[in-house]
Amino acid sequence: MADYIQTLNSISNIPKNINVAFITAEFNSQYTYQLEDITAWVLEENHIRNITKYRVPGAFEIPAMIERIMKHNTFDLIYCFWVVIRGATSHYDYVCNETARGIMNASVKYPTPIIFWILTCENAKQVEERINKNLAISGLNLLQASLEI
Repeated sequence: MADYIQTLNSISNIPKNINVAFITAEFNSQYTYQLEDITAWVLEENHIRNITKYRVPGAFEIPAMIERIMKHNTFDLIYCFWVVIRGATSHYDYVCNETARGIMNASVKYPTPIIFWILTCENAKQVEERINKNLAISGLNLLQASLEI
């Protein structure tokens, strides 16, 4: 496993009252809720507390939820949390590929930064090794960069 550590850039121009959405897959919730908690902690440490949480059954439902919330709400940043562990069938490939495609399509369609906080792993050990704050920090860095454009 890589030991990459994401560092937080200056986020001084990010207003503290931004609206953040969390879309979390309930499948593999023992992991997805940890990703959500770590991200909430990083945001709160940086005085960002306006977080609205949405739950969906699994990864495949995340793109549709992005579409729904973007039509009815204004968010400055969206985090998508999901974990898929390879099984014995090709289901893993379909779920990962189509969910990734749907999130990418939404990322291109909407100006709101969308963080693809996914773990696609071979086993539970790989998932546990990858639960950290890197992508929580990446979200703030992406928002900072977006505001500069």
